[in-house]
Amino acid sequence: MLLTFFFRVQECYLPWLEGSTGSFCFASVPLTFWQQTLYQGGHSLNSSNTLVSKNGLFTLGFTRLGSAESNATYLGIWYNNDRSHPFWLANRDKPIADNSGVLAIDGSGNMKLTYSRGDPVEFYSSQSSTTNITAILEDSGNFVLIDENSSSQQVLWQSFDFPTDTVLPGMKLGINHRTGQTWSLVSWLSDIVPTPAGAFTLEWDTNGKELVIKRRDVIYWTSGLFTSNTSFEIPSLDQSFKIVSNAGEDYLMFNVSPKQFTAQGQRNFSMWQLKYDGSIADQSTGRTYGGTACTGNNTDIDGGCERWSGPACRSNRNSFELTSGSFVNKVPRKYDDNSSLSISDCKDICWKDCQCVGVSTIGNNATILDARFFMEALHKT
Repeated sequence: MLLTFFFRVQECYLPWLEGSTGSFCFASVPLTFWQQTLYQGGHSLNSSNTLVSKNGLFTLGFTRLGSAESNATYLGIWYNNDRSHPFWLANRDKPIADNSGVLAIDGSGNMKLTYSRGDPVEFYSSQSSTTNITAILEDSGNFVLIDENSSSQQVLWQSFDFPTDTVLPGMKLGINHRTGQTWSLVSWLSDIVPTPAGAFTLEWDTNGKELVIKRRDVIYWTSGLFTSNTSFEIPSLDQSFKIVSNAGEDYLMFNVSPKQFTAQGQRNFSMWQLKYDGSIADQSTGRTYGGTACTGNNTDIDGGCERWSGPACRSNRNSFELTSGSFVNKVPRKYDDNSSLSISDCKDICWKDCQCVGVSTIGNNATILDARFFMEALHKT
C-alpha cells in the first residue's frame, strides 16, 4: 500500500480525504451461563478457551494481530465478539509468536502469563502465600483480581489501571499521587500493530483541567478547559464526566450516556479509542477529534489543534494533504527504512526539513517498509 502526503503551498490545492467511524451499541443478549472467572490453582486460560462477562458483552482471550508477515498472539479483552482491535492488551510489548500462552493464578496467589521461549508477564505477585484468589471479567469490561479471603473482597489488581489505547466508562485518565502511577492512552503504531511504540498519547492535564493529545511528548491537540459536568470548551465533547482532585488522586472519568436504551432496545456504549493517526474516535457518536484535522501550520485552532513546531520556512500557508500521485524521477529524494516509524513520524520529519515537500510510505498496514522524502519545492519564486 502506497500513501503519499504533499504540502499545499500558496495557491496550490490538493484534495483532502476524510474517514468516519461507526458506533458501538450494547446488543440484547439472551440469558446464558458464561464462564467469567479464573480460579486459583489448576484452572488456566489458553488459546482454546476464553472468559466471557456475565452480560455476554466482553471476552478475555488470546487473539492474533498483525499482518501475515508479523502475525503474533496477544492476550486481550474485546467487545461484542470483535477481535480485530481489543480495547485492552496484556502483553502489548511482548507478542507471542505461537499459541503457547497460558494465563493462570498459581498456588501462591501470583497471576502471570507464561509462554514458550520468553519471560513471563507478571500481573500480580503475592507478598505471602495466599489461597482463594479469583480473577473475574466484570460486566464493565474490567478484569479484576480479588482476594476472596478478605471480608471486603479486596481488589489486588485490575486491568482498568493499565489502559492501552482505549478508555471505557469507569477507567481513569490522570495520576495516583500515592503510588505515582499514571493513567493514559498510547496509540498503536499502525491500525493493526499494537506495539506501545505508537506516536501519540492521550492524557489528562491535572493542572490545566483539559484533555491533551501529544505526539512524541509534544502537545498536538487540546480539548480546552473543562467547563461543567458535561462539557469542555470544544462543545462536541458532551459526555457525562466525573473529575476528582484530592491529595490521593487527580483524574477524569466518563460515564455511559444517560440515554441507555434506543427504540430497538439497545444501549449506547461509549469507548474513546486513540487511533494511530492521533485522532480520538468516539464509538458511540461516530465523531473524531484531533488526528487528521491537525495538519501543520494552518490548523483549526478552534477545534483544538496546536500549530506544529518547525523552521521558519513553514509559513501559515503550509499544511499536509493526503493525495494520490507521483513525482518525476528527477526529483531528489531521501529514504528511511526504520520500521518503528509511524506515518505521523514521517510527516514530522518532512515538516522539519525545509527542502522536503512530500513524503510517501510503502508497506502494508502493519509496517512501513520504506519512507520516501521528496526534496524539491513545488513552487519556485
